[in-house]
Amino acid sequence: MPASIWAEQRQKALSEVRTDAAFEGIGYDIDPAAVALANANAKLAGVGERCRFEVADVKDFTAADAATVLTNPPYGERMLEQRSAQQLMRQFGRHLRFADGWKKYIISSEPEFEHYFGKQATKKRKLYNGRLQCNVYMYF
Repeated sequence: MPASIWAEQRQKALSEVRTDAAFEGIGYDIDPAAVALANANAKLAGVGERCRFEVADVKDFTAADAATVLTNPPYGERMLEQRSAQQLMRQFGRHLRFADGWKKYIISSEPEFEHYFGKQATKKRKLYNGRLQCNVYMYF
């Protein structure tokens, strides 16, 4: 892509930023180093006042009514063995089964994600995380 087009589109996107929008992002991970990195990156991105990250296990996760849940759980490709990742998908699916007021967006490379999660997605979109083919599973 020509640098001039990149610069033009970047400026256009920056001019459309709404700093008055009400937003609070809360993230969780069981790895304290990942949480520290996320907090540092949020500050670098200029959203440190609106985002916070904490060490927590998914089984203890709760969100406010009408929350939007965005998650990219371990795939079993690097961080966990595949069986452990599948067990995490089952646990997360059971935990969110009755969270019908929440919108849920889950990125996974597991082709049988919906089976392990326990629910068919409302919509599904293919994407790549590096060279790894994934899907975004959307639940409304």
